[in-house]
Amino acid sequence: MGGEGDVLSAAWLSLSVSAAAVAIAALVGVPLAAALAMSRSRWRAPLVVAARVGMSFPTVLVGLLVFGLYSRRGPLGGWDLLFTPQAIVTGEVLLAFPLIVALAESAVASLDPRFMETARALALPRARVVRLAVSEAREGVVVALLAAFARCVTELGVALLVGGNLRGETRTLTTAIALETSRGDFDRALRLGWVLVALAVALNLGLALLRRGRAAA
Repeated sequence: MGGEGDVLSAAWLSLSVSAAAVAIAALVGVPLAAALAMSRSRWRAPLVVAARVGMSFPTVLVGLLVFGLYSRRGPLGGWDLLFTPQAIVTGEVLLAFPLIVALAESAVASLDPRFMETARALALPRARVVRLAVSEAREGVVVALLAAFARCVTELGVALLVGGNLRGETRTLTTAIALETSRGDFDRALRLGWVLVALAVALNLGLALLRRGRAAA
């Protein structure tokens, strides 16, 4: 790997693709989680279990699935997205989605039972109840989003398999660490690892400040 410019490029790509993946997954995952938490359907429990199982899917397996999807013989091979940032985003959406659903569902399900009783008494539209539930459980939802972001920004399997570790194009911090380790440059790999740690610390500090601000309000 080259100089500090390459480190910044890898860091920016890691942040940007992870943020995009979490945003896409959240668009569907958060409303679905709230709907599941308030549902009385017999499908609720199996879907929640499926989301929790999905949280532990190996990233390399998800990478293989996306690789098969975008390979020349795959159903979307004609899109020519393999070894692009878009392919990494696709894989990270699959990583983030079940985590967001499982954690956000738990946050909404833990709301005071009087919330749903009030909503039913007022005969509010379902979509509005979902929005209100997400708002009431916003701290837990934010935690779910941050957890999903942390999973995406630190994963290796997807970025390596479908990104290809191309310098300046698809090289993330984790694939850069793997590259430096394979070259035997453990000091540089460790320094890159500390960049990831710094990102994790920044996320947790941001969450702590957010909680403090809400508590003060």
